[in-house]
Amino acid sequence: MSKLITVEELQRRLGVYDYQQILAWQRMTPVQRLEIAFQAYLFALEAVRLTEYQRHPNLSEEEFSWRVIRRMHGNQQLGRDNVGASHLSRTE
Repeated sequence: MSKLITVEELQRRLGVYDYQQILAWQRMTPVQRLEIAFQAYLFALEAVRLTEYQRHPNLSEEEFSWRVIRRMHGNQQLGRDNVGASHLSRTE
């Protein structure tokens, strides 16, 4: 479960608003904004994949994939072993 943050914490993380940037985003269509968000996601995914490969070049393909998934979701509990264990403990 992710930790809830306050509005103040979110504002602190975001910093000062750039009014010109806000105006630029407002002029975009929803499709244009979605395309930029998708490009940002792909950039983040490639950055995570690269750093995980550099840190752990000998991982199996499956473990490498789970490491990337965990980092992208910000949840270190994701994965086959974790899911299976929690499923078994609930059914017994």
